[in-house]
Amino acid sequence: MKNLSLDDFALFVQVAALQSLSAAARERNVAASHVSRALARIEEACDLRLAHRTTHNLSLTDEGEVFLEYAQRMVEEHRQLQASLGSRSKAVSGTVHISVSQLLAQYVLTSRFAALRTLHPDLHVNLHIDDRLVSMAHEGIDIAVRAGIPPADTLIARSLGRHGRALYAAPNYLRKHGTPRTPADLASHSLIGNTAVPAHNRWDFLVDGVRTAVDVRGQICVNSSAAVVSLALAGAGIARINDVVGRELVREGRLKPVLARYGVPGEYAIYAAILAGRHRAPKIRATMDYLQTCFAAFIQTAPAGVPKKGGVSA
Repeated sequence: MKNLSLDDFALFVQVAALQSLSAAARERNVAASHVSRALARIEEACDLRLAHRTTHNLSLTDEGEVFLEYAQRMVEEHRQLQASLGSRSKAVSGTVHISVSQLLAQYVLTSRFAALRTLHPDLHVNLHIDDRLVSMAHEGIDIAVRAGIPPADTLIARSLGRHGRALYAAPNYLRKHGTPRTPADLASHSLIGNTAVPAHNRWDFLVDGVRTAVDVRGQICVNSSAAVVSLALAGAGIARINDVVGRELVREGRLKPVLARYGVPGEYAIYAAILAGRHRAPKIRATMDYLQTCFAAFIQTAPAGVPKKGGVSA
């Protein structure tokens, strides 16, 4: 194995995380044949078969699982070394990989990152937009922005704010179908469900001082919080969404609140989390500071308290 480079180990970790040669090739902006040849060269150097390949996916052999464990360790040690050495310089430069849900990316971050580049011209940002929870060490993520789930003990986290959830619909939908006056009226309306987070389909109401819950089976369902918002904006029905995003869309005249007097929005904390050992790097500190300015609205409008248990709720 003396001919293997650090990038070979990083490639193997990437392929194992994605379970796809073609996906790894897309992320590296190279041909799939290049990744396939590299994996074959790694196996030849080890004189072992490390992965089973099929047309559509890839799985590791027992030997591959052992190799992955050591590869992850080597890649992580190298990242920690870079972070430690980088912290000795005050220059903000390099690439920061940020994982964020589609909703928060679309409505909070993407319009604001040009200003970050103006502040730090030598800083490069790579946004990984995905609603799923990522494995930060395995996928090379520096900062993960998520809502609703407290970070693991192995992470260093900074609170970015809080949000609730409320019901909204587009003005054209309400003109056509009428505005529900009580939660019971929802039975005659088109409701938008979220299959990615089942807890989002349990809508809480306070009726005559009694808290009740309605399990919504949406006439239209989608597995993305951002798509739920898009469907609501298109007039497809009534949706329960992030109230900070919702209030901004109401201000713009694109949505209207529904059953606000009965609402029990709940509270969800939003965190920016990093792996322990990377927080001292100037590029990480600068990015974390800037993220707090991006989420200022979530601090100004959200109540204090502890996060509710449940899934990611962006």
